[in-house]
Amino acid sequence: MNALLYIIGKSIKNSLLELRKNPGKIILYLIIISLLVMVITTSFTTRSIIDTPSPIFWFKGVLFLFISLSLVISIKNSLSSGDAIFEMNDVNLLFVSPVSSRKILLYGLVRMVKTAFLAGFFILFQSALLANFGFGYGGVLLTFAGYIISVIILTVCSLLIYTITNGNALRKKIVKFSAIALFVPLAVFLAIQYFKTFDIFLSLETAIKSPFLHFVPVAGWMAGAVTSFLSGELLNGIFFLGLNLILAAGCAMYILFTNPDYYEDVLVATETIFEKKRAISEGSINSSTLTDRKIKVTKTGIFGTGAVSIFGKHIRESFRESRFGFLTLSSGLIVISAVIASFFIRDLFTIMFILMWIQIIKIGTGRGLKETYTHYIYMIPESSFKKIIWSNMEVIAKTLTESILIFGITGIVINSVNPVFVFTIIITYTLFSFLLLGINYLFMRITKADISAGLLLMIYYLAVILIMAPGIVLAFLSSFLFTGNLSNYFMLFVLSVWELTAGVICFIFSKDILHNCDMQIVKTGK
Repeated sequence: MNALLYIIGKSIKNSLLELRKNPGKIILYLIIISLLVMVITTSFTTRSIIDTPSPIFWFKGVLFLFISLSLVISIKNSLSSGDAIFEMNDVNLLFVSPVSSRKILLYGLVRMVKTAFLAGFFILFQSALLANFGFGYGGVLLTFAGYIISVIILTVCSLLIYTITNGNALRKKIVKFSAIALFVPLAVFLAIQYFKTFDIFLSLETAIKSPFLHFVPVAGWMAGAVTSFLSGELLNGIFFLGLNLILAAGCAMYILFTNPDYYEDVLVATETIFEKKRAISEGSINSSTLTDRKIKVTKTGIFGTGAVSIFGKHIRESFRESRFGFLTLSSGLIVISAVIASFFIRDLFTIMFILMWIQIIKIGTGRGLKETYTHYIYMIPESSFKKIIWSNMEVIAKTLTESILIFGITGIVINSVNPVFVFTIIITYTLFSFLLLGINYLFMRITKADISAGLLLMIYYLAVILIMAPGIVLAFLSSFLFTGNLSNYFMLFVLSVWELTAGVICFIFSKDILHNCDMQIVKTGK
């Protein structure tokens, strides 16, 4: 046990010593701490302003959906390679050492606290959300703690599922059907309530308050625990938290006493992630995303010459990845989620702004940004500006396709929306993705392409807000020049012009990223 404590202490010490060599990180940490202090300070005033807080059951429903998403992802990973709770240095040092396997598993769970902390760090900035329900920053910390515990429990459960189902197709099917069955009672109850009342809000309220929500392990139990503690119902909170802890302890004990040599099981996930990181660090972005899934090649070749050929290459890759081309599984989930949200949020402006926040996170997963880590784009004898624009045209086309579906269908659902207004919303949303791409390239240029650093995302979000702020102000002021629908049209027109202009400026200032003689690499440091 002393050896494990030594490794943890040494890792913390080395991380602190590393700050002496990276003053930029110290500045970033200070900025983030300052933002966090500002959020904590404003949470007290925000809470006092709200006279009629929203019912807490809505918060319970949101938290349930959020943890349920992590639950589904965890089960999906457990059926493939499992969740990684160790790194390759742990494999090389600990797995061959004379240390108890039980203690090593406990060490892996302690390491997961750091991963869960970074994954849920954004929750610490959600004081405004909880203020709507009448809770201060203590509620934020309680929600944050609940999420960390949920991630650790799901990791243990994922490891257990992998050890049981590894190499057994029948067991994997049983786990899949069991996972779906967990949500069936709640879904059936919600459907029954809706057909009784035809009131979606009342049906959701009844479903969230029903015991069927607590039939879902981890998600339902943790949502019940957090909301019970926030409401002052300590016994209920302790009961639901106890169920989670019993589940985690049971999974860990089963792994230890039935399969003490679990090293082979966790090694697959550890090696998979290590190989992906190594491929990325060497610039092999495509090899890091290869899977064993069979790809049906219907057509070959690309269209276009020069920089346009990059767009042709991305189109061919899109149709190989999905038979619907630009529309992938994530696209379908976003469209379906937006349509469902339109039944509750009867305003396209609000839906557009929510999707814009999702775009800020999602935009970095496009093929255009990844082209800078391969050698092909550097070999095309075209201007850097033209190559950057065409390499990201696939992302623009994908966003345009998604926005036509999203706002076209939601406009029909809301029913009182003018087609011209829907068109302007689509243009504004699509050009926002163009601006985000420009900001990403500019950010890569400034930070030397270190786009994998998690804490830099906070500065990236701040940069997006600062660049968008003048456009939002101009759009708001311009809306007073007209009345009625013309006011909305002109406001969106001004905002679109600003997004296009700012995006072009960002691309111009970042075009020199292709003038470096050394290819960019993705830094995969912790």
